[in-house]
Amino acid sequence: MSSYMNTRELAKYLGINEKKVYSLIEEKGLPATKVTGKWGFIKELVDIWIENSTENYPSVLHRLKGFLMVAGSNDPLLEFALDEVARGDKGFFPFFCNTGSTEGLLMLKEKKVHIAASHLLDQETGEYNICQAASGLSEHKLAVISFAYRTQGLMVKKGNPKKIKGIEDLAKKGTRFANRQKGAGTRVLMDSLLKKAMIPISAVSGYDNEVSTHLDVALRVLRNEADAGAGIMATANLLGLGFIPLKEERFDLLVPREYFFAEEVAALMDIIRSERFSKEAARFGGYDTRDSGKVIYTC
Repeated sequence: MSSYMNTRELAKYLGINEKKVYSLIEEKGLPATKVTGKWGFIKELVDIWIENSTENYPSVLHRLKGFLMVAGSNDPLLEFALDEVARGDKGFFPFFCNTGSTEGLLMLKEKKVHIAASHLLDQETGEYNICQAASGLSEHKLAVISFAYRTQGLMVKKGNPKKIKGIEDLAKKGTRFANRQKGAGTRVLMDSLLKKAMIPISAVSGYDNEVSTHLDVALRVLRNEADAGAGIMATANLLGLGFIPLKEERFDLLVPREYFFAEEVAALMDIIRSERFSKEAARFGGYDTRDSGKVIYTC
């Protein structure tokens, strides 16, 4: 069939009557153009319109064989696990996009990634990630899988010269703070802890001093650009910083069930359930792998 079709030819192509074609133009945005007063249709544009109008249409991810796309919160142990997938004998290529937890979940919702890495705390329930999965992402039929428990807290200079003991000390005069960006799980936690302690954000010098990774925060402290910064124990250990623990959190991987049994995803699951994963977590410090690889919730 020619790339250009008239109404009769399009009706035959779609298996409908000509009257229905006019209805699709008006009501559904079927791409069409008028030439000498008659409707004409370009087949390639019609095919794209059909694709975009199809419910439950497989995303481009289904065509990325051998690739594993992950987005969300950054974590050194996750980087290790993805590197192990790349080192495997199956020739898989994992890619990680450091967006923070909230943006990672959005990318998952838009079917841009196979997995979202998240540690978002729900302040009402005290639960991690499940409320997000049950509400905004419920139509994707997700599995929430525990990656590891992490110790969140304040990274400080070695020896803790400011004598920082907890969240209340961030409001002390002369204490400079380095924070994570809005939407990051660590930022959500800090907001929650300050609210619980009844400390206004405005009282913390540098609270709007935002960076995008735990390592960036740690470097601010190491370079004497901040006295304290929000982050995980593992990163503080890597750079030899002091650390004040505030809370244990569960860091999860959210996987749509349509990808759960994909070979690339299964390879990552095998890694996080392995003994070498637990050993690496212990080497970093600040992790607990008691539930790693366990399905916490499905929807």
